[in-house]
Amino acid sequence: MTHSNATVTSSTHGAVTTILLNRPERLNTITIPMMQRLRDALEVAEASGARAVILTATGKGFCAGQNLENLAATHKHHAPTVLGSIIAEHYNPVIECIHHLTIPVIAAVQGVAAGGGFYLALACDFRIAAKSARFVPGLAKLGLVPCLGGSRALVDAVGYARAMELALATDEISAANAHAIGLVNRCVDDDQLLPTARALADRICALLQKSVGLTKRMLRQASADASGPTPKSEAWMQSIAASEPEHAERVRQFLSR
Repeated sequence: MTHSNATVTSSTHGAVTTILLNRPERLNTITIPMMQRLRDALEVAEASGARAVILTATGKGFCAGQNLENLAATHKHHAPTVLGSIIAEHYNPVIECIHHLTIPVIAAVQGVAAGGGFYLALACDFRIAAKSARFVPGLAKLGLVPCLGGSRALVDAVGYARAMELALATDEISAANAHAIGLVNRCVDDDQLLPTARALADRICALLQKSVGLTKRMLRQASADASGPTPKSEAWMQSIAASEPEHAERVRQFLSR
């Protein structure tokens, strides 16, 4: 069964639903409609009886993050603090949905995963990277901060010191290095990306569903119980960061390259 909603498509084979980000001409940059449709697709997958979800993308990149043209337009017509409101209202619900689903979500990443796209992948329960994958975690060059639950997830994955380095002092990290430091579970040849993700999904589907759901819930709670920023507080801090006048100039400079 296949469902299509323009910027997001999904198909189900057996007990596994594969969801595709589908803006390849823009490297699957994030828009509000796309995130709303992604949340809908995730909820439909669970409600329809899927026991695992593979989240991947069409084209040469997984997700290049926020659409910067839209961000520049936002700065032109709205107060800078609106960015935090957009994240809180439209983007964070996707992350919360991934966290609260009783079924695991496997990110299968090819090409670039930058900014919000990096943190979207990081929100998933498993991450498999093609050798072509490039991870760009830092938003600091734009004067912004980690988002989409990424501050906690990044520290959970690699520890505080390395998380600081990735957030503030790293341009990009290769798939092989991401695997070496624990950002991704596996690094595979590009033509093995989806077969590997499917094999993992099939293995999970063979387990008792209640056990899988409870295990995910327990491990998510173990992470969330540690004191630290929530996606909601991250969005508030993003508003503070975006209110700096230099932030809008950094966005303009990036777009003019």
